[in-house]
Amino acid sequence: MTEITDDLVRRAQQGDEAASRAIVEALHRPVIATVYRFLGTGWRREIEDLAQEVFLKVFRAIDKFDPTRAKFTTWVYTFVRNHCFDVLKKRRLKTSSLHAVDDDERQRDFADRRELLPDQDSENQELGRRIGEALATLGEDQRMVFILREYESLDYREIAAITGVNEGTVKSRLFRAKESLRKQLQPYLEAGA
Repeated sequence: MTEITDDLVRRAQQGDEAASRAIVEALHRPVIATVYRFLGTGWRREIEDLAQEVFLKVFRAIDKFDPTRAKFTTWVYTFVRNHCFDVLKKRRLKTSSLHAVDDDERQRDFADRRELLPDQDSENQELGRRIGEALATLGEDQRMVFILREYESLDYREIAAITGVNEGTVKSRLFRAKESLRKQLQPYLEAGA
């Protein structure tokens, strides 16, 4: 994967198509995975389009990016967060399980190398399904903080910048999200899975 350096971003800001393409290639899977995890399988058919819309917004505003104020990836995840929230506001559709599949559709895999299911055995699939269902029940703010921290491995400062709240609020939302997930998954975990 291409490392996103200040030089690469500066070249993209100057209109270098190869630099822009390298940025998209480096962030494509993480952006798709984050959008998919946040919105759930109800948006499965639109995930690629939604990610493309995020990148269009990023590149329309790339000249406004200031590397002294934030990391580039933090800036991009702010676009991802805002776009996901905008989509939910516009459509007002309930989010659904990350692994639910309609009878007439086949499940698409949007996971990246940080995928939740390291093996494809049935126990891990079941745990992944249950985690996805529990994650879908979280409020939007808690869900976004959880995804950015646990799936994207961002630090509290980056998440605070993306979500527009202070680090204490990020930690509080993450704590509440984990507590909710722990309670929902407790029966499954006690069953010895």
